[in-house]
Amino acid sequence: MKLFDASPTFFAFLLGHILAMEVLAWLLIYLLGPGWVPSALAAFILAISQAQSWCLQHDLGHASIFKKSWWNHVAQKFVMGQLKGFSAHWWNFRHFQHHAKPNIFHKDPDVTVAPVFLLGESSVEYGKKKRRYLPYNQQHLYFFLIGPPLLTLVNFEVENLAYMLVCMQWADLLWAASFYARFFLSYLPFYGVPGVLLFFVAVRYGREWRGHTQATGDPTAPPHQSFPFPVCRMGPVALPPWLAGGIT
Repeated sequence: MKLFDASPTFFAFLLGHILAMEVLAWLLIYLLGPGWVPSALAAFILAISQAQSWCLQHDLGHASIFKKSWWNHVAQKFVMGQLKGFSAHWWNFRHFQHHAKPNIFHKDPDVTVAPVFLLGESSVEYGKKKRRYLPYNQQHLYFFLIGPPLLTLVNFEVENLAYMLVCMQWADLLWAASFYARFFLSYLPFYGVPGVLLFFVAVRYGREWRGHTQATGDPTAPPHQSFPFPVCRMGPVALPPWLAGGIT
């Protein structure tokens, strides 16, 4: 059945529609102007493009698209650097830790988000030490509001830049710089400096919000009601996973 053979047509289409959405978002602002409605629509389109880019680079990071690992690594640097503004080496470092020690506090970076949020074993550890900085029993109600900007605009951006500088990943730094140069040069003439910064924040926030909204469509749904659904999804549910990047 060739279940483990990658489809070049599928991934070519995935990259093609990512690039098409980048162009479409710019054309909306170019043709309709930087009003609230065109800007909101363009930010929404770019957020979807960012989520899809994350999905694509994930598969490239696992070397599951091309038969030669070197091709996967080069393509990942382009997608992660030019299309997202992050370091492929930084993501691989974090993701390898995630697969080596999944859901282990202080080992898996995907769950080490204390003290703002508590996930997995961290909630038990904080409970034993009676540490309470926030109402953690209600964190599912406020994660969608402060989680995306905290992850994207503070944690990811700062950690990503620090990693490239400390680990001297100069090639990744150039790729990331090319993303920011393209983004700001494309939209600076329409918004000015304050406006393009706000537009950038909206795109980043929208990408993380879509990526962390459960497939139930309700971002405030308690985890015990929403998580089993996307994990066990086997039916023809297409739109929510496509919006979120397709990884569950």
